[in-house]
Amino acid sequence: MPFAHTIERLDVTRTSTGATAELVVHRLTGDRPGPTLVMFGGIHGDEAMGVEAVRRVLTSLEGAELSGTVVAVPVANPFSFETMTRHTVQDGLNLNRIFPGDAGGSITEQLAAALVGVLEGADHFIDFHSSGLYSTVDYAYLHENGREMAEAYGTPLLYHHDSYSGSATAWALEHGIGAMVSELGGGGQLTEQFLDRAVTGATNVLRALGMLTGEVSPATAEQVVMTALVTLRPSNGGTLLSDFGPEHLGERIPQGTVLGTVVDAGTFEVLETLRAPFDPSILVLTRESTSRVAPGDYGFMVGDGATTSTVAEELAG
Repeated sequence: MPFAHTIERLDVTRTSTGATAELVVHRLTGDRPGPTLVMFGGIHGDEAMGVEAVRRVLTSLEGAELSGTVVAVPVANPFSFETMTRHTVQDGLNLNRIFPGDAGGSITEQLAAALVGVLEGADHFIDFHSSGLYSTVDYAYLHENGREMAEAYGTPLLYHHDSYSGSATAWALEHGIGAMVSELGGGGQLTEQFLDRAVTGATNVLRALGMLTGEVSPATAEQVVMTALVTLRPSNGGTLLSDFGPEHLGERIPQGTVLGTVVDAGTFEVLETLRAPFDPSILVLTRESTSRVAPGDYGFMVGDGATTSTVAEELAG
């Protein structure tokens, strides 16, 4: 059977204006039998990097000698993608916290139910995320069912952690589907570099799963596994002046180091200082030099360097 690429428009519901809410589903069928890998992008609408990562991965596979099937939904939440928001404006829900959804529920619940229908029957799953509009991130989630995928993906930092309840990944793992989450880029920083890494990483995953021929490219740096990761959120809104941009991602810094300062945008009064909580702290999510921030926003994400191990150490143990 020759390589084939088909596109289906999956009707989900109808909006109050009479417009059809739909998901676009790509299906790449290989020349030879093999497993089925599902990919999602755009579960969060302010993470456009995930949408583009899926497009570039699919484009790179055109005409490839593929074993099995790749099924992809580039824009898993078209409503939040339209408004560039993490949540769906129509019902205020976070799509990645309500799986398996409800086919008779609100718009976001119906999207989740439709996406479950896409996931059913999959062997493997990659969920492409990034940071939002003003911050940049660099890591991947490591789950035991999907470990081979996460290690092959090649990010220097892996987070060994249970999936968030109600996420697409949690649903996949609960149903025996090997899964990983890519968290690369965001904030308009180093965009091409992160997208190139997403394509290279996905290619490595396909090779590790036997869906593409060739050897898995070795990681460019020793992979570190984190088991403790926290998000530092400012309690005050204003302007966040960051001391650590994306060029510092992955660095280890001493406890107490100032990461950024929140100042009043009008009076310039210093409202809050965000500091590294661990010794050492590993920078996982950073902010560009200056950005608007609201109370509770993602300020920085840091891993506890004292609790890490390397992939090589975990394999040896």
